[in-house]
Amino acid sequence: MLMSGYRWIRSKMNLYKIDDNSEHVVTVVNSGKLDEDFYKYACDFYEAAEAVIEHLLGEAAERHEIYKLDLWYFALVYLYRHSLELMLKAGIFRIIRDTGDRKDIIGEIRHNLKQSFEKLIQICNLEIGENENAKWLMEYLTDITQFDEKSDMFRYPSDSEFRTIFWGGGQRNISLIATRSNMNKAYKIIKHLCDARNISEQNYKAYPPKLIIEGGDYYEQSVIAYRYPCKSFLPYFRSYSMTGKFLQSVIIDDGKQNLFMPMCYLYRNAIELGLKQIIIENSHIVYDKALKIVKNKKHSIYSLWNSIEKEVEKYGNAPPGDTTIENTRQYIKDFHNQDPHSAMFRYPCDKNMEPYFVSPIKYDVDNVASCFEELCNFLDAVNGLLGQIRQYEIEAMIGFDYHRLTRAHKP
Repeated sequence: MLMSGYRWIRSKMNLYKIDDNSEHVVTVVNSGKLDEDFYKYACDFYEAAEAVIEHLLGEAAERHEIYKLDLWYFALVYLYRHSLELMLKAGIFRIIRDTGDRKDIIGEIRHNLKQSFEKLIQICNLEIGENENAKWLMEYLTDITQFDEKSDMFRYPSDSEFRTIFWGGGQRNISLIATRSNMNKAYKIIKHLCDARNISEQNYKAYPPKLIIEGGDYYEQSVIAYRYPCKSFLPYFRSYSMTGKFLQSVIIDDGKQNLFMPMCYLYRNAIELGLKQIIIENSHIVYDKALKIVKNKKHSIYSLWNSIEKEVEKYGNAPPGDTTIENTRQYIKDFHNQDPHSAMFRYPCDKNMEPYFVSPIKYDVDNVASCFEELCNFLDAVNGLLGQIRQYEIEAMIGFDYHRLTRAHKP
């Protein structure tokens, strides 16, 4: 029996359902003016990051909710980092108006923050020179790029070649105060450059230009890599699903409808992470084959689900007439059709500069968040079930080998 209030997969889910009495309906529409849309997305992702850090350093710290301080770090830094990327591209698009030129530039810089800043400085006909803010920002973005050139580090536990990208070197006690201070300074310098086309001379307080700075008070730290295996998807899944749920509460309680897109992206990435966790960590698919599936399917949650649906159905052992698998397939299909490439909730256009959401679409925040949460809960349960089965099989095999070994050595 499910706990009261626990959200679970249901029949006839509808992402676009809006209750007659709903008080939290958002209208999603982009202007089609990419410089303006990138600018808005940057502001929204930055505001989402600020809401998260305010909660962590405030209410979560006061309640000694250490798990939030540790787990939410990945989603938090991604929100900040993505706001920098979006603002840099907004600045570029304010000057470069030709669609072909925009495509060429995006193809060149991709997610690289250092190259994006260099490109913006170039097209603004500026030089870094002796400006302290420009020099600090260049060092900071260079440091981020060394860790996270492709914007993968805080979304996944490994890169596209399955190399660990964050967890090397053991436990890290990362200062949330320093993280926030440096991200704030970087964002403000870039935003000023975007608005005024010059480098701000304002004195912003910050730490040395490093992405990861350790130290600080106990309840102002994220402690990373002390509990989970280095390539585990679980802390990332928890980070994105829980932070998505938190943003829902901010939208509902504080009326921050502009955080709807960041909320949806966090939830959407949680689904992808949950599916990849099943495939790589807990399914019976041979490891090398599992890696190949994840690499080839990339962000396609529909293809990822198809690779493990039969195994989930087999070990789920549902009673006759149960439609959970069928219902889950519908969830996956609807979310995939909404955002097949994991791009619509984090960028205002595709790689060809074709805008998303050019026509207004209304969403009920509660309904959309519920659909995401229900699927996340299901994937979490599947990972738990298959993980327990795998553990039992390993223990049984060890016991069998031990029994066979002891029998072989009896006189």
